[in-house]
Amino acid sequence: MVKRFLAKTALVLSSILFTLGAFDLTVYLFPRQLLPGPLRNLVFLMDGDTYYVKDPPIGSMIRPHTDYVFPGEEFSFRIQTRLNFPNTGFRGGTLGGPAWGAAFGDSFTFGAGVDQEATWVAQLSRLTNREIINFGVPGHGPHQYTRIFQKYGVGLRPKVVFYALFSNDLKDGVRFEAPQANRRQRMTAKRFMKRYSASYNILNNVSRSFRKRWTHERRNTIGLKLLDRRLRDPYGIADRKFASAWAGIARQIENAHDESKRINATFVLLYFPQKEEVYWELAKERIESIGVFKERVDRLRKTIVAFCGARDLLCFDLTPTLKARGLRGEIFYFPVDIHWNENGNRLVAQEIYRFLLEKKLI
Repeated sequence: MVKRFLAKTALVLSSILFTLGAFDLTVYLFPRQLLPGPLRNLVFLMDGDTYYVKDPPIGSMIRPHTDYVFPGEEFSFRIQTRLNFPNTGFRGGTLGGPAWGAAFGDSFTFGAGVDQEATWVAQLSRLTNREIINFGVPGHGPHQYTRIFQKYGVGLRPKVVFYALFSNDLKDGVRFEAPQANRRQRMTAKRFMKRYSASYNILNNVSRSFRKRWTHERRNTIGLKLLDRRLRDPYGIADRKFASAWAGIARQIENAHDESKRINATFVLLYFPQKEEVYWELAKERIESIGVFKERVDRLRKTIVAFCGARDLLCFDLTPTLKARGLRGEIFYFPVDIHWNENGNRLVAQEIYRFLLEKKLI
């Protein structure tokens, strides 16, 4: 009886595995443009390497002549590289003509979640009526911002260089400075399945949607989710590594500033606050770790302001405005995703424009 049951179970499992394997093979061999929309989007997300290229010593860069719609759970947006070099592409400009400004940063500068025309860079271009080139690349850190400026931005001879920092830049800097062997991700079974198995990803997405239904998401009173891991650890690194991580970033800022002076460009250092910095006070009664967060959250911002003062750099901190208006109920970020929505990008562009006017840069 037990043997018969085990044999039938093994047969059923074998049939399921065979079916899933056949499905994965079909998806792999089938022309992508003929796949149904949701499945085509899933394959795109699995096959991220297709849309990125290596660019030593910078790292992964967006492939030139890229043009596709990114499918996300909260948004979809078009990624089009309008400034293309032989081996990499950037979102580039929007108005045309010579580059008056150049913006360097990560996904917040790139404008993850919104079409190019809605990014703060494009909106600032329209406000100033001057072309500003978007060199932002999702996932990058200051070591890469500076290298991109030196390799791709300097030749455009911009009049103003915008260099944007975000809280995870400390972690990005530590990772970039790690030995090459430590940067490589080991190919585990889970990573292999996520990379190559459509059926695994479909089942994983279904499972995740069920978990979301039964899991209480910690959101503040206006419906924005604040991430527990960021509330526990705003920067993603241990306290003892803060000083050395910041020293690495400071060197990159100074290199970019020196490069700006060499081409007679004005260097503007921007600080972009994370969602938790802006909205944590609306949820502090429900966050056990808020005491630790309150002690740590201002450390990077204050360090940047002090750094700018000591070196006489132009520095603009977006935190006060975003926080003041956010605490009044305005929503500048996506409900779950960490990035700015169109309203957030609009406010940032307006505030930077006001800053430029005050400093008589336009």
